[in-house]
Amino acid sequence: MVVALEDADEPALHRELRSRRAETVTRVPLAPGRTLVHLRLPDGQPVEAVVAGLRAAGWSATDRPEGGGHLAAWLANNAPTVVSDRLCVCFPWSEFDRAAVTGLVEIDPGRSFGTGAHPSTRLLLAELAGRIRGVERVLDVGCGSGVLAVSAARLGASVAATDIEPAARAATRDNARRNGLAARVVVDPRPVEAVTGSFGAVVANVGAAELISMAPAIGARLAPGGWLGLSGLSPAQVSVVVAAYPGLTVDAVPCAGDWAAVVLHRPAGAYARASTRRCGG
Repeated sequence: MVVALEDADEPALHRELRSRRAETVTRVPLAPGRTLVHLRLPDGQPVEAVVAGLRAAGWSATDRPEGGGHLAAWLANNAPTVVSDRLCVCFPWSEFDRAAVTGLVEIDPGRSFGTGAHPSTRLLLAELAGRIRGVERVLDVGCGSGVLAVSAARLGASVAATDIEPAARAATRDNARRNGLAARVVVDPRPVEAVTGSFGAVVANVGAAELISMAPAIGARLAPGGWLGLSGLSPAQVSVVVAAYPGLTVDAVPCAGDWAAVVLHRPAGAYARASTRRCGG
């Protein structure tokens, strides 16, 4: 079992562990002020129950094999997702040299979707990393764990995030705070239809049916000259989703295996010419 934490919180963790009869095996520094603590439980103590208890108490804890092939597989499954030279996403407990990484974002998904590894998420992360330059306003619709919102903030944007699930809004707040980006990520409890203002970029990784049903509200939040990234699609669904957004021009249709995204923009006088990137091209 492993817990990722701020060094300042370690005394509180040890108090928590004593109540659960767990003991520290090793400490692994991650970055200045950040540490991984590997734990051992007494024989017969159910790891799943202890991990669930720690997570319910607000700790970034997960089960970790002690060695052998199971540990090698665990390390591979928890490796960071390198999006570009500007952005890298990982779990808080991922074990690698953080000092060598630029644009690091740590995401504990909690009970929400979105870790950066799923193809539908990676497609939009790549668009954010390639398109956000300097401060701009971004709206994340259906924020889930907050991986898109927090990544956009890491890249310099000012972000509004919304989701109908309270657990998702809580996870996004926690992850923004974990990454020192709480001032850049505002979680809006209202549905997208009630969000005010316009945004230079809007992203939504929620699936075709939701993207179609929310199209009027999502499209209305996009500023002139802005771009819209939609994901959670199969390549066959792209044309149907695009049809729900009249007045917007297709810029790119990036794909990853069986998954696709579509990037559209609202034309403006000085807007750059569309690249028309598409699946397989």
